[in-house]
Amino acid sequence: MKNTNFIFASGVLLLLISCNNSNDLQVANSYTISGKISGLHSGSVKLVSFNQDNEIYTTVDSVGFLNDSFSLKGALASSQRLTLVIEPGNWRLPFFAENSVIKITGDTTASEHYDYTSHGGSKGVNIKTFSIAGSKSNDDYMRYQNDKGLKQFDTVFATLNKKYNAVAGKDLDAEYKVRDQMDSVSKILQDSQIAYIKNYAGKNPSSPVGAYLLSQVYLYMNDKPLAKIDSVLNIFNGDAKNSAYYKSVSASQDKIKALLPGRMAPDFTLLKRDSTKFNLSSMRGSYTMIDFWASWCHPCRQAIPHWKEMYNKYHNKGFDIVSVSDDYRWPDWLKAMDQEKMPWQQVCDEFPVKNKPARIGTMYMTRYIPFYVLLDKDGKILVYSGSEDDIDNKLKEIFGS
Repeated sequence: MKNTNFIFASGVLLLLISCNNSNDLQVANSYTISGKISGLHSGSVKLVSFNQDNEIYTTVDSVGFLNDSFSLKGALASSQRLTLVIEPGNWRLPFFAENSVIKITGDTTASEHYDYTSHGGSKGVNIKTFSIAGSKSNDDYMRYQNDKGLKQFDTVFATLNKKYNAVAGKDLDAEYKVRDQMDSVSKILQDSQIAYIKNYAGKNPSSPVGAYLLSQVYLYMNDKPLAKIDSVLNIFNGDAKNSAYYKSVSASQDKIKALLPGRMAPDFTLLKRDSTKFNLSSMRGSYTMIDFWASWCHPCRQAIPHWKEMYNKYHNKGFDIVSVSDDYRWPDWLKAMDQEKMPWQQVCDEFPVKNKPARIGTMYMTRYIPFYVLLDKDGKILVYSGSEDDIDNKLKEIFGS
């Protein structure tokens, strides 16, 4: 009987504990986001998510906005980067939301207006004066944003931006010289960012914040260092690995790996200047370099004399070139071809969706131009690189000097 009473008492105790903690459990599995944004008065508030891969916005939750205030209640599968959108006016405030009690306060002071309608985007206002309490994920994100080691690059870029603005539209060579300096600093910054994220992920392997930070750095990387990125991806588990941020980077890595030397180059069909069709597979039997370029790309145009030299040197030995233009406007492409008089095959990429990346450039994961892909006689990739030297060295290896 003593054992039975003990078991019964223990069961009652557990039930009481469960009841007493029911509110905590509810909070842990849901969110309450209350806010006051002074100066906007009334309208509607939406919580919106953004898919970087397809650039689609999705409304997660919405509620009325009255007397500068609002309150949202719901649940998230895991913490994620969302944007608070207040209408009318498209006032926007991005933050990391999670299942907790979150309080947002802000006002319209120092807000930044933007207008991307000429590029197929929207216009609105970014709220800059605000504070957020109750979201550990957002606290972690803000620590990254305010890290002194990373913030020091702001001054460097501000200086370079001034140098660029001083020569923009006046000296094209000087413009690209400053751009090269910016690229060099960006690589140093990105290495520092990856180191920070790797350290954060080691301590918080299941946090979607780490996966989000990686996806944002990865988005702006010209050179995607596969091993370095994989070393971070391999740390994540749980919610981080299940997040859209992780899946986006992982999918991109897989696409790049499919373009490594030894893999078969994806075939494609594009139009030549006379609007007849060209198939990449028609080049089988020759060593073929795909040259991704555009009429508006200064370094691409500068590289053409070099490729004419390589073409004349190796063409009779079995080397050929196919230039794929990233020109959206055909007249610009036709004018550049008439000026440059390139003796090899010329085709123009396609843009199925206005103001979005070109179809074949996306297929070949070209993050910048000029970019080169050298194929063997069977259509397999030998070199995948933005460097002239990488192509030159392989051609010397194949044909001799």
